[in-house]
Amino acid sequence: MNIEYEKRLVAYVDILGWSMATETKSASILFNTLEPVRERAEMYNDEFRQNLVGKFGVNPLMLNVQFGFVSDCFTLSMPVNMGSRIYSSVSDIMRRFLNSGFLVRGGVTAGSLFHKDQVMFGPALVEACAIEKKGRFVGVMIDTSAINETGNGQDDAVMKDHLGNYIVDPFPRIATSLDMKKRLDEFFRLDHLIEITGENIKKFGLQPHIRDTWRLHAKICALSLDKYGDVTNDWVEKFNALSVE
Repeated sequence: MNIEYEKRLVAYVDILGWSMATETKSASILFNTLEPVRERAEMYNDEFRQNLVGKFGVNPLMLNVQFGFVSDCFTLSMPVNMGSRIYSSVSDIMRRFLNSGFLVRGGVTAGSLFHKDQVMFGPALVEACAIEKKGRFVGVMIDTSAINETGNGQDDAVMKDHLGNYIVDPFPRIATSLDMKKRLDEFFRLDHLIEITGENIKKFGLQPHIRDTWRLHAKICALSLDKYGDVTNDWVEKFNALSVE
């Protein structure tokens, strides 16, 4: 194998509250919670992908995507010439964890990286980890290095938070010829996510640092949904109310 750095986009994402969950939830529940990353790991297994390419003519570009996870964090990387696909993939995973009651925090960068299966190292990973560690925030922050490689933030799965930082959009813009409100509800399960958010804000009422993380998440959700206009007004109002509850 030729071991060289490649210029890649990389996401490093941590599942918040996982350590606490391991003390209170069964192994079976935690295993099922990890389904979003287990599925990705199976999908990006080289033998599985080579088989798809050979049998069904699947785009061989998918062989360039690498994924790995251990315990409470996962990594996803791809060549920079694959554009902004990394954002929609991360958005899908983070939303599925939210449906199970878990928030995520992480960073996306672009730079020198070696990533093959579970072996991953390089300056880009170091920077992505640093973004995740450096601040008290929720969501997945996108570094300028990645933004510059993927269209300067002009992507359906990229948004700016209330502080002007580029982050992965939890509710990327979707196109549909159907009733937009119905489609959004079916696709994102917004009422369910509002319920989960409210439950966790109450649950951690005596732990301000965790409660405020869920409040900030609610604020970001409201900001994301606001781009859809009047059709999401009721959901925006509910998330905004939770952000100050």
